[in-house]
Amino acid sequence: MGRKSLAGQLDRHHLTELYPGVDEQALQELIHELERFLEPQQMIVDYDQRMAFSYDATGERYVPDVVVFAKTADEVEQVIRACAHHHIYVIPRGSSSNLSGGTTPILGGLVLSLTAQRDILDIDTVSREVRIKPGVINWDLQQVLNSIGFFYPPDPASHKIATLGGNVAENSGGPHCVKYGVTTNHVVQLQVVLADGTKVWTPTARDYRTDLDFTGILVGSEGTMAIFTEIVVGIWPQPETMKTMLGVFSSVEQALDTVSALIAQQIVPATLELLDKKSLQLVESFVHAGYPVDAGAVLLIEVDGPLNDVTEKVARIQEIVQQQGATDFRIAATDLEADALWRGRRSHYGAAARLAPHLWIQDVTVPRPLLAAMMQDVLEIGHQYGFDIFCSAHAGDGNLHPIITYNPANPEELRRLKETDRAILQACVARGGAITGEHGVGIDKLENLDLMYGPKERQIMAHIKRAFDPKELLNPLKVVVAPKTVTADRAAVTEARTRPSVWKPSSNEDLQDAIRTAIGKHVRLSVGGRFQRWPVVGGAPHTHIEMTALNQLVDFDPDNLTLEVGAGFAASELLALLHQQELDVPLLPYTGEDTVGGLIASNARNWRNSFLFGWRDVVLGVEWIDGRGDVLRFGRKTMKNVAGYDVTKLAIGSWGTLGAISKVILRLRPYPKHRLFGYVSHSDAQALLRMSLDLSRHYDRPEGMVLTHWLDKDPCLWFSHQSSGIHATKSLVETVCKRLGFHITWREEELWAEWEGNRQNLIQVALNDGIYGEGGLKPSQLESLVNVLERDNNVVSWIVYPGSGAFEIYGTSSFRSDIVGLQRVVGSGQYWEQPVEAAWQTIRKRLEYVFDPYDIFSKIHE
Repeated sequence: MGRKSLAGQLDRHHLTELYPGVDEQALQELIHELERFLEPQQMIVDYDQRMAFSYDATGERYVPDVVVFAKTADEVEQVIRACAHHHIYVIPRGSSSNLSGGTTPILGGLVLSLTAQRDILDIDTVSREVRIKPGVINWDLQQVLNSIGFFYPPDPASHKIATLGGNVAENSGGPHCVKYGVTTNHVVQLQVVLADGTKVWTPTARDYRTDLDFTGILVGSEGTMAIFTEIVVGIWPQPETMKTMLGVFSSVEQALDTVSALIAQQIVPATLELLDKKSLQLVESFVHAGYPVDAGAVLLIEVDGPLNDVTEKVARIQEIVQQQGATDFRIAATDLEADALWRGRRSHYGAAARLAPHLWIQDVTVPRPLLAAMMQDVLEIGHQYGFDIFCSAHAGDGNLHPIITYNPANPEELRRLKETDRAILQACVARGGAITGEHGVGIDKLENLDLMYGPKERQIMAHIKRAFDPKELLNPLKVVVAPKTVTADRAAVTEARTRPSVWKPSSNEDLQDAIRTAIGKHVRLSVGGRFQRWPVVGGAPHTHIEMTALNQLVDFDPDNLTLEVGAGFAASELLALLHQQELDVPLLPYTGEDTVGGLIASNARNWRNSFLFGWRDVVLGVEWIDGRGDVLRFGRKTMKNVAGYDVTKLAIGSWGTLGAISKVILRLRPYPKHRLFGYVSHSDAQALLRMSLDLSRHYDRPEGMVLTHWLDKDPCLWFSHQSSGIHATKSLVETVCKRLGFHITWREEELWAEWEGNRQNLIQVALNDGIYGEGGLKPSQLESLVNVLERDNNVVSWIVYPGSGAFEIYGTSSFRSDIVGLQRVVGSGQYWEQPVEAAWQTIRKRLEYVFDPYDIFSKIHE
């Protein structure tokens, strides 16, 4: 079914020549095989009908050879196995509203549509999870959740047509990301079909995960590693109220100065959206939202939460906006007024589509304080190349969307457009930004990834792709293409110097030297800062690399709410430093000698925020030295970044098996002046657990909750709250306690230093004289677990974290290892871990080889 050149198609020959074309005979054999188990209406072979699947929102067209509509996960398995057997490319597709060419079949092959799979399979309000099929529309899920008092935070502009499978594949963002995070911060688990047709669930993304973060690396992978067949996402209780506001300004600079002023006053709204003058005029003529067309810019601001807290925030926002010289400030008085304002913002792309045969919408993210400068860069670049560019922005997270109108049938205009596009991306990188914040790489930015990542990082990404898809049949020529050559920064290993059994590098160069020496001497290494649990076991390491000397404060940007720090920095010291600046990282401990890198590498939990997935929600970027001695750097100091694969996720919980973490970029948050600490002690552990699960379903729930039953003490439910809504949270807890007849004790001083010290002592005693175990279940399954723990005489003490379902057990040496949900047991000279499925064991070993080809790092799974 030969290739035809379509109007407006770009010259991609230099890329497509790297891959073999679809073999006609193999294609016909595949079609005949598919006809044996698919209904006729599930497959399209007619050319004219296939044309409808040749493009996405970018408009560049490549016609697939066949289109299949899979109704079930089993059919997806069968289709993928058939394509693998006949060596036919597979391009998974949802609604194809993406703006990066991510679903264009550039090499032909089979487009696999998942839009027919639209079932919401299970809603668990106790665990705050929903299990869905990939074809569920984002808006449809929101409507169902709204009816039961919950919501799903990620809401891209295309949410009324976009599928959840596509959202996960693109790691979609949206207006509410500034407060609630992007898609990856809400995906709990994925059922996937791998490139060989194996259907398997990823290990959970919650904090009790003990293996590599396969879920994290798959989110945002754009269908190049696996096909999603079921998705589990976390959901949030609806806030009591929300208010939508519009600040009107004479200039973009004034509006963005207001954003900085709000953040400086520790106000992080649910949304902070910006439209410039041209956009206002365009949108208002299209939807009549009530925008002031003569303004230089507007900020659309939304806050949510308890009524009293929202009322206070609205008053503070109005005061700040007016202090910054706004010409007008409006508060939507009704839901209809708020909906009109949002309809205008979400119609920006549609309104622009009326101006020209086609639009080019860019997606760059820079550190928040540099957004005004980036917008100026964009306007100057547009003037230089002859384009009148207008912009919208998710101003709260530095995400800018320049829009360029052009005619794809005009070759000269198309050439200038590509030059303009490249110049915008170069300016973004020069300001420390990411070349795509939420739209993905696809085919659009594939050849611009070199602006942001060097050849080594791109080579690593290409190898990660092959670890999941060795034949490279899944959505080829998307996200990353390996550079033809990789520049090495090391000479061949010659005579190596002898190293002591513990070595303490003070720079990256020292660390590289140690790793290269280990390669030359065939020495096994274990890597660590300090972590108060256990050393990495397995592999019989000859040398331990102590990371505590890599303790530099590399970059502190309070206006951007980010920090870059050496991995050896003492965690408690960093927390104390941040608190002096009225900033916080929720997972840093108050006490102990743990290092930041050690906590991240071990995915250690800390429970001042029970509802995070762990360090994966805090770490924005990682630098590490791999098993070749190469310095690799992934991520940026931006809130959004979907440029390439999210390799940062692989470092979190890797236990030094993929390399030595040397630096990390952390996301900060304001540290409030008023904090809440308290506890309820009672003899009935189940009653306390039920109370915690009840609280979890309220928006005003305490950020931190943990249930303990320590030796010779009654069970105790502890509370911590360190963000807005203190009074509402306190009132909620007291109301529930009064209803249950419990006495709540509030303490002015912070309990967590004392609490963490007790927990660390328990861990060390268990490791020295008994057994330490950890694992996790859905919160809705915790009652049965607590019942078992209370009856087991070999369990000395235990801790349950109802926010995530994680648990820790401190027992005797005869401790049982058959408890449901147990993931790992350590102590008395033994190490046991719940084995993962064979498919993940295979992929893990491939990934370990990608980062550690000489096998010099200890592996805890050996």
